[in-house]
Amino acid sequence: DDCSTEECGNVTRSAWDSIFDEHMWDIWRVIDFSTISWTAVYHSIPTLVALALFSLIHVPINIPAFAISTQVDVDMNKELIAHGFSNALAGMAGGLQNYMAYTQSVLYARSGGEGKASSLAVATVTGALFVV
Repeated sequence: DDCSTEECGNVTRSAWDSIFDEHMWDIWRVIDFSTISWTAVYHSIPTLVALALFSLIHVPINIPAFAISTQVDVDMNKELIAHGFSNALAGMAGGLQNYMAYTQSVLYARSGGEGKASSLAVATVTGALFVV
């Protein structure tokens, strides 16, 4: 063992602290709800509902098309659960909804991208670029 438990714990905490520092959450400190035009929010409800409905139908359309293009069997239940889970997490963190970009997914698959490890690598790099 190269380090004592206390030293390793400090290194781990330090690494996480640099990723999730207090500045990441500044957006939630500067929102002043009294300055929001609730009338504008009310008038935006039809657009918000349309966007939600569009978001609901993109998975049942794009995932089977992707499966046909790449000759891969997919479990729609798993796909729907994964999209729902990731959208819920993004919403709770103030982020944007996910959307399966069909052409990028086909390009990734045809470029040899397969398996969870390469997918997580792409997600990690994308997330790091988003935070920077």
